[in-house]
Formats: sequence, C-alpha cells, structure tokens
Amino acid sequence: MANQSNTQVPVVVMAVILIAAVLMIVVIPFLSYNMVNPIVTAQQARIAKFEAEGNPQAPLLKLTVWLVSFFYPFWGTLSLIAGIVVIVIAMPLYRGEGWARGLAMIMLALPSIGGAYMIVPWMNFIGSQQGGFPPAVIILSVGIISYFVLLLSKPGDLNQKVVDFLVFLMLGVTAAENFANGHAAFRILYGHPKRPLFAEGIAITYFGWLALWVAWILLTIAIYQLAMKRMAGWYTAMIGALITVVASAATHYVRHATNDYLFGTLMGLSIVVMLLIPFFKERLVEPKAA
Repeated sequence: MANQSNTQVPVVVMAVILIAAVLMIVVIPFLSYNMVNPIVTAQQARIAKFEAEGNPQAPLLKLTVWLVSFFYPFWGTLSLIAGIVVIVIAMPLYRGEGWARGLAMIMLALPSIGGAYMIVPWMNFIGSQQGGFPPAVIILSVGIISYFVLLLSKPGDLNQKVVDFLVFLMLGVTAAENFANGHAAFRILYGHPKRPLFAEGIAITYFGWLALWVAWILLTIAIYQLAMKRMAGWYTAMIGALITVVASAATHYVRHATNDYLFGTLMGLSIVVMLLIPFFKERLVEPKAA
C-alpha cells in the first residue's frame, strides 16, 4: 500500500521535529496566553477612543476582544496537544511509516496556522503603537520550519520536492488565510450593532465565515491525506480550494473594504490550478518508482 511505503526519517530531521514538539508543549502555550492581555488592553483603549469620537467601528471591536481572548489560547492549546502527539508517534515516524508521517505533518501545521493568525492582531494593536518583535513569529517559525524539514526530507527527485513544496506551502498558507478571514467575517457578522437584523452587505459575512472555516478544516485534513499520497487527499484539497475561491470571491465582491478576501481567492485558485496539472497530480497521489 502506498501509505505504508516506509522510508526511515534521518536522525537529524527527527531531532528537529522533536525539538519543535518540545517547544510546542513548553513554550508556545505560554507565548499564546501572554499575548492576550496586552492585545486586549490595547483594543479596549481603542474602543474607548472610538466611542468618545462616535466612530461606528467601536461595536465591531467589542466582539474582537472576546475572540482574541478565546482563539489565542485555543491555538496555544492545540499546539500543546500536537506536540504530545508528535512525541508519542516518534518511533513509527522515525521508521517512516506513512500514517505517522501524515499525522506529524498535520500536527506541525497547527502552530504554523495559529501563529500566522496571531501575528495580525498583535501588529494592529501592539506593533503599530509600540513596535517590537511579535512573539507570534516564534510560534509560526517553530511550526513551519519543522513542517518543511519533514516534508522535504523524504527521498525524491527535484521535481518531486518542488511539487511538494509548492502544494503543501499553499495548503498551509490558504488554511491560515481562511481561518483569519473567517474570523474577520464572524466578527463583522455578530459584532454589528444591527444584529440580529442584517444590515446592508452584512449577510454575506455568514457565508464567508462558515464556508471559509469549513475550507480551513478541509485543507488541513488534505495535508494529512496528501502526505500519504492518497487520492482522497487530492479530492479533499480540491473541494477545500474551490470552497475557498467561491466564498472568498463572493465576500470580496460584496465587502471589498480590504483585499484580504481577494488574496484568499487567489490562494484557493492557485491550489485548484496545481491540482489540475498532470505533472503535479501524478507526483502527489502516485508514488514514483525508485
């Protein structure tokens, strides 16, 4: 079976992955929790300023403080769980068992997605006022470095490595973009002062929120499946990418105050295009002969 084709993971690669797993357990959760109070304090100060000025953005920010205080520890805790999983499956991963490689890939993707999300609120409310190094970059780096070290350690020719790099890069990046854009749509939808009524142009954010979060989950699952070269991974990635394109494009068309949903559309489209190219598809789901 293709997903049981074992290729032993090099010791150096295992060392990098295990170091990342330890950091995911003992460092990332605390970085995540420690960012909450500074960001929320800055958000509350901006809310007070907007209310004093009569700025209509104030009600939308009120929900943001709750979302930050929920999702920062959410991603920190997911990273801790993922680190424990990686340590538990270390031996089958070292032996190169396909299921362990796929599971490790999805676990290492979690701090990458969470870290990418955490950067934006920090930069908007702390970096723009005080400057300084965003702690979320450490979270992102722990995940993304170990993710690509494991991905590219598998033997294969240059074509295989280029295909893997591009496809798995866009799966992770688009998953992170979908979570962040779905988060923004949710904030606008439920933070709008006219709710439970739909104000003009607001209804699309329900579509953007739910569809993009479903796409985020599907693309994350596709990382696991394509790491084992399953055809199911191709279909899962295609479905997630098409949902991303449709939901992002529709949301951007109705609400184009920023280009975030346009970027999401282009990211999803890049996955669709790559999956349809035979050169890519045969290297993603059909193991090449040695």
